[in-house]
Amino acid sequence: MTEHTPPGAGPLLETDSLAPAGRRVLLESPPGADHTRAVRELWERHGFHVTDRDIPVTDDESAYATQPPDVYCVVAIGNEALGARPSPPLRRTHVARVLKAMARRGEGRAVLVTDTGPHVHDDAEPEAAAQRAADHAWWQHLAKHCASRGVLANTVRVGYTPFLGHALTGEAAGELLRHLVTRRPVAPEELASALRLLASRGFGNVAGETLPLDGGLDASIVPMPSARPPRPAASTAAGDGTAVPDPFRLTGRVVLVTGASSGIGASIARECAARGADVVLAARRRPELEKLAAEVRELGRTAWVLTADLADPARASGLAHEAWERAGGVDALAYGAGAVRFDGAGDNSANRRQLLALNSLSYAGMCDALLEHWAATGRGGAVAAVSSLAAVSAPVANLASYGLSKAATAQFTTHFATSAARHKVRANSVLPGFVRTPMTDVTNPAFLAATNRLVPTGRMSEATEVAALVCYLISPAAAGLTGAQLRVDGGGHCLAGLPNLAHPRTPFEEGTRL
Repeated sequence: MTEHTPPGAGPLLETDSLAPAGRRVLLESPPGADHTRAVRELWERHGFHVTDRDIPVTDDESAYATQPPDVYCVVAIGNEALGARPSPPLRRTHVARVLKAMARRGEGRAVLVTDTGPHVHDDAEPEAAAQRAADHAWWQHLAKHCASRGVLANTVRVGYTPFLGHALTGEAAGELLRHLVTRRPVAPEELASALRLLASRGFGNVAGETLPLDGGLDASIVPMPSARPPRPAASTAAGDGTAVPDPFRLTGRVVLVTGASSGIGASIARECAARGADVVLAARRRPELEKLAAEVRELGRTAWVLTADLADPARASGLAHEAWERAGGVDALAYGAGAVRFDGAGDNSANRRQLLALNSLSYAGMCDALLEHWAATGRGGAVAAVSSLAAVSAPVANLASYGLSKAATAQFTTHFATSAARHKVRANSVLPGFVRTPMTDVTNPAFLAATNRLVPTGRMSEATEVAALVCYLISPAAAGLTGAQLRVDGGGHCLAGLPNLAHPRTPFEEGTRL
């Protein structure tokens, strides 16, 4: 683990997962705009080298291939419903050619920062909104083609963000913020952390995903009548000359990790410890937990071992209370316990009950128990649940019961985020696709063929990549994220398995014009 200190900030934590995939950033944004200056400063804050040199739009492909950036950041801020000034549409031909140069190199990251989402606002101008939505859809389609060529393209969707140029009247801003779970605007450090995450090595198998940095706007909450003013934006500066801690750190926090004896759960525990957290390790198998606890202690962190079989939901609340007592409090829950079993022909009710018990009901019971403590103490907390891509899609037959249980996990998390927000608690879920674990048969030809066909990046995710996203979600870096469902699937949700239905060429093949 290494550290470096950018100007004006505290030491940055660089675990293997947080190390940058590259530091050269090409910024595509209108010159002189408030959001252009702001995003440049956020990249530079974390030691990235930013240029906004304009690559000329020309048919000469060599003009784009000389030195493509490590990270291509495209900023499209212009949602008038949020108080933004009008902005021009994306320069699609230009953007595509830069991405093509990166694809030829075979690696890179691309991120679109936008204030356009699926929400319909009364104050939005329909034609402009349609153009922004079309640009975002175009970017999403391009992300699939990029992923199969080593370039991971994703989106950060911001909500009300005054430092990016959003300016509403006090009354309008107050009304908007009452519809957010967090009830405050996006803070600069939250966007800086999101950009740093998307450019990190640990985010190495996520493509075509949207990070909803909007304070839980997707929850579509109906605000209760209240005279209480919106919460102010979180401060990102100490104000007294002291260094601001890296928000990715978990130092001083206690994380309860379930399913910690192997696979994703064990990876989460190791990553938490590497970021400075003490961990409560919970699973059925004590020998494996004790071995992992020894690893954690070698890193200078504290580890407690609790054995429990969460296939029995009655054990869940007791485990949460026991963890709280043993550790003197718990700051975050990382629920990695779970099982996958296929349905068969005939009656699958027993399989369905077992999967719901472990994957959903025990998780919900632990959240309820921890919320009792968080509400009573005012300590606040964070939850990250490992759900599955099967919660929102059905790519494999006979997984109906498993998909049901994981969908329940993800949807419970979103509702829990809204209900628990008043107690300073956030909750998000991670939806992995194919993940390499000790139980994955990576030698099975049929399984490998399915992975190559269904996943644009052509590989399974690593357990460490899932752990990196979980640790982000429970850290202060994700303070503006709650109720989100984030996929780690190598772009599999982009439907890589569909054949070419109309034309054999893609936007990145030779001779294709955009």
